[in-house]
This record gives sequence, structure tokens and C-alpha cells, in this order.
Amino acid sequence: MADGNVPGNNSSGWTSERRELIRRTICPKGISEDEFALFLEQCKRSGLDPLLKEAFCVARRLNIGNRERPNWVTKHEFQPSEAGMLARAERFPDFRGLQASAVFAEDEIIVDQGKGEVVHRFNPAKRKGSLVGAWSRVVRDGKLPVVVWLDFSGYVQQTPLWAKIPTTMIEKCARVAALRKAYPEAFGGLYVREELPADEAGEVPEQEAQSTTPPAQAAPAQATRAAPATALPAKTSTREALELAQPVSAKAPEAAPMLKRVEEKAPAAQASAAPRPSTVVAFGPYKGKAASELSDAELSETIDMANEKLQEQPRARWAKAMRENLALLEAESELRCRVPLQQDAAPEPGSDG
Repeated sequence: MADGNVPGNNSSGWTSERRELIRRTICPKGISEDEFALFLEQCKRSGLDPLLKEAFCVARRLNIGNRERPNWVTKHEFQPSEAGMLARAERFPDFRGLQASAVFAEDEIIVDQGKGEVVHRFNPAKRKGSLVGAWSRVVRDGKLPVVVWLDFSGYVQQTPLWAKIPTTMIEKCARVAALRKAYPEAFGGLYVREELPADEAGEVPEQEAQSTTPPAQAAPAQATRAAPATALPAKTSTREALELAQPVSAKAPEAAPMLKRVEEKAPAAQASAAPRPSTVVAFGPYKGKAASELSDAELSETIDMANEKLQEQPRARWAKAMRENLALLEAESELRCRVPLQQDAAPEPGSDG
């Protein structure tokens, strides 16, 4: 669907000044002329505005060789954001809404793609069971609704976000897949970060881009957990908090091997027995709060937001400190997953157990 009236999608909006601004502020260093021209063309075609953070130009390590003779190169590619695709869909005149939900083993669900209908029933007071997938439904004026179903086992990735917030991730993938199916002329062939395999997702650090180490070998170092940070003043600004957090966690790579061995040996019950220093959130709506004070949903929201901010501005002055603080928050989230909650251990009222 051609939509020349959409801001950022007409030729008058792509002046030379605008192009240079995008190149200076959005695109990573080292992008070639062809890659930059292709990025702009994909922005125009999709109607996504990179200055509004609806799309990003990311650097990825790709193997253009084979397993026997790998040849890893860095390529700069267009990548949409889920929020950008949703905002773009809202600008289509025939768009009438989008629904999506994760589905668990104990839910009752009927998906009728022929009629474009979904009947999803569940009781929040009962146990959900395991996560099995997600559905999404896009309604367009005068057309049959588009319904998409995704199996969780076919989409889950070996990344920190999928491990920490699988429900949020599968719902995002379902929404994007439904938009891609409903508007193939705008979104066909576009995939968000949450859908990409572990070795193709995310921006490549400058020093890694200059090496020949495949991402699969570098992954353990990126997943290293940092040591707990000391508390920050509650009224500290985001920038000040990040600068204060940096010296505390700067030694994280050195302490990581020892911390990993301790985590592997310590049983879950022992980990919950003694009080531990709590990481302080140094950014976002919960900055200044201890991670232990946040609910699971708030902690997941903070982790998700930090990953998105780092993807948007990977070379910002505060990016390194945010990555270190994020590693602490992910460690906190991982520890919560290991330690079973007391209420989960107790049988629910009226249950057979």
C-alpha cells in the first residue's frame, strides 16, 4: 500500500540535511555508502522513521563462508522496532486494531483462521502450566481479520531476554508476524530483534567487529554476570547514577569466573537463606530503587527497556555503564528464576494438591 502522506515516507521529508543527521546520529560508524543508501530506501518503503526510533541501523556479524572455512564480516542492516511497526500500522487508514496474547497449557483456545476469529479463555486464579505459544489478530476495514499462531518451541531463542521474559517475547513476535502478514507491502521481509537468532541479534562492539572470533565463541563473555553494586542515592539523575555505577562494576569481567563457580555450586535454598546486597537500578522509571524492591514484571520491564535503549544508542557515553548495570539486573532476575517462591510451593485453595 503506497502511503505518500505518511510523515517520513514522502520524498520531501528526505532532504540532504535529514540524511546527514540520520547518518551522524542513527547509523554506526563504518557504514558504507551502499549500506546507508539501502537503509534509507528501506525506511522509505516501510514508512518507519529512524529519527523517531521506529527503525535502527544495526551492525551484525555474518558468516559469508561455510563451517569449514568461516568468513565473518560486519554488515550494517535495517532493523525495525515493534513499537515502530505498531505506530506505522496506526497510520494506515484501514487499520482497526490488533490483539495478542500468550497461551499456556491450561488455557482453552480455539483459533479459526478461516473466519479470522480467536476464542481464548483462561482462569487467572488457576495454575497456567507451561508456555506453549501466542496468537495475534489484526483487523482491517473491509477485509477478513488476519490471525497468526506461533508455537513457543519454534520461536524461543537462546538469549538472555528469551530466558527472562519469554511471555513478553513470544507476544511481541506474534504481533509483528501478524502485522507482516496483514501489510506485506510495507512490512514483508522485516524482522525485529526478538525474532533473530542469538548470533544475528544486536549491535556488534567495535573491538569485536575488528576480530575474527565467531559470535558463538564470544557469547560466553557477553553473558558474564557482574558482581553486586553498592547502593546509589535515591535522587540521583540517570547520567549521575550510571557514572557512579561504572566504577563499582568495572571489575565484573575479572570477578565473573569466580562468581559463576559460586553460583553453580550454591543450591537455591542456600542462596535465599542469607541476605545479599541488592543492585540499584540506575536508569528508567525505577532508577534509585533496589532491584529487590521491584516485582518480577517491573524488573522484566526495566531489563527490556535497557536492551532497547542500548540497541538504539549503542555508542552513547552512558552505554558501557548501562550494560554493566543491566548485567546486575539480569543476574538478579536469573536468581529469582532459580529460587522457587514460597507461594508457588504451597497448593492453591481448592486444588487437589
